[in-house]
Amino acid sequence: MARERDGAPPDRGHAGDGGRRGIGAAEKAIDMLAALTQAGAAAPLRDLARAAGMPPSLAHRYLSSLMARGLARQDADTGLYDLGPLAIRMGAAALSRIDPLARATEAMAGLGDSTGLTVLLTVLGERGPVIVRWRRSATPFLTSLAVGSTLPLTRSASGRAMLAFLPERIACDLIVRDAGDRRRDGEETARLSARLAAIRAQGYDMADSTVIPGLAALAAPVLDAQNEAVAALTLIGAVADVEAMRADAAASLIACCRSITRACGGEPGIA
Repeated sequence: MARERDGAPPDRGHAGDGGRRGIGAAEKAIDMLAALTQAGAAAPLRDLARAAGMPPSLAHRYLSSLMARGLARQDADTGLYDLGPLAIRMGAAALSRIDPLARATEAMAGLGDSTGLTVLLTVLGERGPVIVRWRRSATPFLTSLAVGSTLPLTRSASGRAMLAFLPERIACDLIVRDAGDRRRDGEETARLSARLAAIRAQGYDMADSTVIPGLAALAAPVLDAQNEAVAALTLIGAVADVEAMRADAAASLIACCRSITRACGGEPGIA
């Protein structure tokens, strides 16, 4: 019988998710790395042990091994543990290899097929959301929109979906620039603020045919590792079609954008 070391289970392969074989000790070390990451700041041993689901004595051994490899560190004054320099370099390397727009582009086909609606990918330009990708649905419709078109910043679902997930300072600057010489009164400003708060709560926005005659749109943001909007995916179609399937289409859109956000290192649902 294999002997356990340091209180850890024997290092023998076992069936994991999808029938894959893993190493118990390695998985526990990953659990500890996850606890360090999710803590969000330097944390005491007891909190990390609880988050990783192991007794403090075993947690200390794993932390010692991680520190020996530069994946964790301990503050000499406070005794608190945090991610180490190698973990930081690994995270930075992973982020540098992620292209949110490429991932969003790849997701457009599946989103369009599942909803039957046209899918747009937009990024913020100087005057509002700019359409950079366009995947038409099988149902034709007439519109002047095309790749390169700019949508209204505060009157389009795409614009508001991104504004709601930008740092307040940047969002305010964009809103002021969008108004130009026209001054927004207090009531209009309050309505926009309430709308952006609602978008953060529900994860998407909808625009009716006042922006695109005869068409309605649903938009959700793609977030980066800082949970800031870098793009938006937008579903558009005839008003009647979008209204008829709004709940299902919105659910598919949100799930798609959240999946891309997770792949980019973000935490969807945390505003």
